[in-house]
Amino acid sequence: MIVVCSEEASMAKRSPEFLICFLIVGLCMTFWGCGTSSHFCGDCCGNCPAQGNPFLYATTTSNQILGFSIASTGALTPIASPTGPANSQSIAGNPNWGTLLFADSPSNQVVVESLNIGTGSLTSAPGSPFTLGSASGGPNSIMIGPAGPYENLYASEPNGTIIGYTPGNAGTLAAPLPGSPYAAGIAPTHMAFAQLTSSSSLAASLYASDSSDLNGGILAFAIASDGSLSPITGSPFATAPNAGPSYLLNTTNNTGNQFLFVSLSNAGQIAGFSIDNATGALTPIPGSPFTAGKGPGTLIDGSANQLFVINTGDHTVEAFNVASNGVLTPMGSPVAVGTASGGMAFYPLSALSYSHLYTADADASSIEIVNVDNSSGAISAGGTVSATSPPLQLVVDAFPFVFQ
Repeated sequence: MIVVCSEEASMAKRSPEFLICFLIVGLCMTFWGCGTSSHFCGDCCGNCPAQGNPFLYATTTSNQILGFSIASTGALTPIASPTGPANSQSIAGNPNWGTLLFADSPSNQVVVESLNIGTGSLTSAPGSPFTLGSASGGPNSIMIGPAGPYENLYASEPNGTIIGYTPGNAGTLAAPLPGSPYAAGIAPTHMAFAQLTSSSSLAASLYASDSSDLNGGILAFAIASDGSLSPITGSPFATAPNAGPSYLLNTTNNTGNQFLFVSLSNAGQIAGFSIDNATGALTPIPGSPFTAGKGPGTLIDGSANQLFVINTGDHTVEAFNVASNGVLTPMGSPVAVGTASGGMAFYPLSALSYSHLYTADADASSIEIVNVDNSSGAISAGGTVSATSPPLQLVVDAFPFVFQ
């Protein structure tokens, strides 16, 4: 989940609206200060921003981006669907840029779409698509860095590098970061960020899974104030031999402890690490790796201390409780989601007794919905919505928040 200030993105799913706003104001003032060029902080100072209409977007196997408005009940209604890159496996968003970004791997490009927060319509940003400069294909995934000086675009490439770009006007890409591209193992895939709260100054780290690493390595980098990357001592951090690490998730519990979870797709497990809040180094959580279903894939967090995973081998979603020390405990039984094996997006429905978890089912050209009880965290089947093109990856945009 990504938003203008990365910490409040997680808080947005755990806090009442007044507290969300209060925290955003404080964080924005801390990271940027009022009266800066940041569009969001400029609006936020003195005026807490109203949440925009929520919309769900899906990349597809065709050159189409599907869009849906989300009702107060969580029901989906199709909206106009613009063209976009076919088979895009990664979406990045940041309301501070006012854009959604889509990876176009065959062309090694990033497609940037400007978002209308009232209607949900997407229009191509000036200069889009942007070429990343590698001839090897890719990117495997893209992400916007955390707040402040780290709010850059990072793209993992199949040639063993990570590329970084600074943002330009209207969310476009301006120039490569100093030293980019950065050496990154054999074939880095999915990424995650953490802000290091114990540092005397604002600091951040970037993590990337390397599915081709025989030890299941997780690459770890310190992010400098200019956005450049340097390896953290001990990187890569091993998970399990030939485990096939794929999706990553950074989550923070109620006491401020940060954890990094990793889907081990070949092993049917989820690895967990504690993140050192001073250095960004990783330490295995007791009992890690934890048993999951067949072929665990996308990981996302939900309400307080929850983790969800989609198991691509048996098309189920599992819920786990995240203990104060990061230990994962299953919450009930897995829920079947048709033939879904793609992306997921969580959207909190604070006025109801449940929230929604949306899952992409490309084989059935549908979006499978999972209900998440807002009190107990229990999950149950929530219905199916047909899609006009097979969906792959999902994101929810509800200004000023992006939920993934």
